[in-house]
Amino acid sequence: MIFYNKSLDHKFIDYGIQIPISKSRSEKCFDYIKEKFPEKVKETDCSGLLPLSKEDLLLAHNYEFVSSLFNEGVEEALITCFELRNEDGTWNRFDPDLATKSLSLLKDEILLQGKASFLSMEQSLKSQFSYFLGGGMHHAMSFGGRGFCLVNDIVIGIRKLQNLKKIKTAWVVDVDAHKGCGTAELTQNDDTIQTLSLHMGKGWPLDSEKFDKDNQMNPWFVESTIDCPIFEGEEDRYHQVLKESLNQLEKKFEKPDLVVVVNGSDPYELDELPSASLLKLTLEQLLKRDTFIYHWLKERKIPQTYLMSGGYGRHSWEVYAQFLEYILKES
Repeated sequence: MIFYNKSLDHKFIDYGIQIPISKSRSEKCFDYIKEKFPEKVKETDCSGLLPLSKEDLLLAHNYEFVSSLFNEGVEEALITCFELRNEDGTWNRFDPDLATKSLSLLKDEILLQGKASFLSMEQSLKSQFSYFLGGGMHHAMSFGGRGFCLVNDIVIGIRKLQNLKKIKTAWVVDVDAHKGCGTAELTQNDDTIQTLSLHMGKGWPLDSEKFDKDNQMNPWFVESTIDCPIFEGEEDRYHQVLKESLNQLEKKFEKPDLVVVVNGSDPYELDELPSASLLKLTLEQLLKRDTFIYHWLKERKIPQTYLMSGGYGRHSWEVYAQFLEYILKES
């Protein structure tokens, strides 16, 4: 199943936010595969979709942060999450004069998208495969959002399924360009969720101090179950490292009930986010990445859900479209 509805496609410029996430990322991908496979692809009916609730959010986030999202603290939470204010108080990648919607309304869109992530996970338990053209907010931590990720829909969705007794265990396979720091922090003491992050060895979020002034480790350095850093110029190692790390997970842990793939396209060499520039994979390498994960999981009969995660600029849609075209041709 491919989960897409235009109502879930954020238009950040409507809120005055000037980060290079284009609405075309989901929309162009969907239009491309719909034109290619008109009998197989249709827009998902989201008329009855409700956003994540406070109770859902508390499955991953602390009470103080969750409460802030439902009171006057929501705008500040969004400003922090999307890094809209510089240290000197000036705006960063944000122009309120361009906004046609109140910033606080973005929270409702994000929580609606988070619910779609859960429904996509739930669907994969029935169909073995689902792909949501949205979601994947892997930087959000227990205490708040960061790195353009307000809430961690990945952990929330898995824990909702666990509470419903639909699964016991899950893996998160994160191939976004940036370390899946929020997911690692949230699951560090949870033996039911194993995390694999294949990411840039340097750069954000690893370019800050590892320890704070009190000699406490900053939470974005919390280790995943398996961390696989790829350094600049090591792109030729990427596929082998991916293969070895998945095999390592398989040797150490029993087969999970679900795998969530955080399918970032930002390792693409044409991605336009500066902080993703230290990993440059070709379109061919990214198709090899995605089809390898897909077949590795399919051979083991593990339900797999894909969430888009990071992808920036005019070309990011190409990464998702080529993979879904491959899947639809195979089905």
